[in-house]
Amino acid sequence: MMQEEKNVQSPKTAKGMKANLPPKVKHHAPVVVGGYKIVSAEFVKGSTSIKHLPEERLPQIAFLGRSNVGKSSLMNALMGRKDLVKVGRTPGKTRELNFFKVNNRFFLVDLPGVGFAKVSNSKRDQMSDFIRDYVEKCKDLKGLVYLVDVRHGGHAIDIETVENIRASGCPVLIVASKRDKANQSELSKGLRSIRENFGLEQNPLSVSSLKKFGLDALWQNILEALGLTGQENV
Repeated sequence: MMQEEKNVQSPKTAKGMKANLPPKVKHHAPVVVGGYKIVSAEFVKGSTSIKHLPEERLPQIAFLGRSNVGKSSLMNALMGRKDLVKVGRTPGKTRELNFFKVNNRFFLVDLPGVGFAKVSNSKRDQMSDFIRDYVEKCKDLKGLVYLVDVRHGGHAIDIETVENIRASGCPVLIVASKRDKANQSELSKGLRSIRENFGLEQNPLSVSSLKKFGLDALWQNILEALGLTGQENV
């Protein structure tokens, strides 16, 4: 039996100064998002090279789109977290592949925004090559969610990027973002433009991170791509 310690010292090293204590660990209660139960969601690592992807071999779903399309906000909404994926004030702030492990079963991957705002041409080319290598060579990548602002209908760079991804053989799901920013007329026009611009058979899924609209259908598509439909969500 351990003896009781006497004269336990205060955690202060000097008057008015606290000792270095380990950081507090944030524990989040399980949350259901779009019918899918999120038990755990955590940032694992950021990578700027195909050689430095997570060692843990779990299936992955990546998210891509132009800068300021709402990618980070949507990923936070899907994982039931407010600030797990950092939302930068400056569009194009993401410069690496950021991996988030969900329920210890798969990764959601935040890719740098298409266009890469405020970077040099050489850096832009380097980041484009890295994303291309990841999409073409990562065997754990099961699909990619490409976001298009529903108010804009897709720019030339969006169409070119999606065509290149399709050519690589990676499944692509086109998703119209920022639904809450458009009125009914703008929404109808935007969905029709996206359908035509990307050669879709029907209007794309539309989502709103703010209003949490469309997250159930998006989770269903993600789980199907991961091969996890019909399995117990624990």
